[in-house]
Amino acid sequence: MAKAPEKPRDRQIVGFSLSPAMAAAVKMEAARRKLSLRKLFEELWEAYEAKPKP
Repeated sequence: MAKAPEKPRDRQIVGFSLSPAMAAAVKMEAARRKLSLRKLFEELWEAYEAKPKP
């Protein structure tokens, strides 16, 4: 059986590391708010961009 061609994705993996304590806090916040880490980061970034720049 032939494999269907994959659809191009409009996403790119961005990797970074955090301290164990910060990683745990971020994961707990995402879980508390019932969000994926990706969605939590998107919300954080949108709030950052909305802040007035000095």
